[in-house]
Amino acid sequence: MIDGNPIERLRMAIEPKQIDTEITLELDEDEISVADFSRAFENFTGLVRELSKQFAPNKDSSAWLVKVYPGSVGIGLSGRPGVYTTDEINSIRSNLLTGLRELEKGTRPSFFTDKSVECSRALGNLFKAKKAPPNIRIWDRQQQALSIGRTIASKAEHLLEVAYEDDGSVDGFLQKLSAHGQFEFVVYDVVDDRAIKCEVEESKLESAWKSFRQRVEVLGKVRYRRDGMPVSVRAKDIIPFPTKDEIPSLSEMRRLLADT
Repeated sequence: MIDGNPIERLRMAIEPKQIDTEITLELDEDEISVADFSRAFENFTGLVRELSKQFAPNKDSSAWLVKVYPGSVGIGLSGRPGVYTTDEINSIRSNLLTGLRELEKGTRPSFFTDKSVECSRALGNLFKAKKAPPNIRIWDRQQQALSIGRTIASKAEHLLEVAYEDDGSVDGFLQKLSAHGQFEFVVYDVVDDRAIKCEVEESKLESAWKSFRQRVEVLGKVRYRRDGMPVSVRAKDIIPFPTKDEIPSLSEMRRLLADT
């Protein structure tokens, strides 16, 4: 498998009795390109990491061991010994599968972050060059397999796409600046660390640079998803929050109040 060229192999579905990993992705395809395999691995492990953050927030979300199965390409994950409890692994696994089933019905699971939905969409969009539906499954140990198809991808896309635009503001930490193609910066939401892209006129770049790595409020035309979450902003103004040094202490506030 070189430079995106596919592998040709004997097709053989994974044998359930051979599965000894907690969560397993099966790519039951005759040909798998480098690009599709890379996307599959990245988004499958990304989805598991996101669920790990939700249901084992104090643990290392990357503490998973990888096993590759023969036959159809099977990528299995097991928690690194000593990191996750049995209850945590069971919760991660069961909620991942439950969440995908809800997503297939067009409902966003409350415990699926934007990244979780994006990873699910990417898995459902694998092998788009072929006309037939993809043969992709996620196994719950040896018990059951959930097929991942185009419906999950389209439902995820529907949930993530911009639905309307309105005047508003977003609040977060300004972390990235770019002048490549267009002037923009990225604000990371203070609640869930979502990345919100902000387009800006060149005249506002200096203001953005002065607020780099600071908490800011960005005002402008905000693009929202159907669930009301902001996706991006055409920024008109950038208002930095005061730094710790600029916030008066309790004694200073008492003194100010006493003087009034």
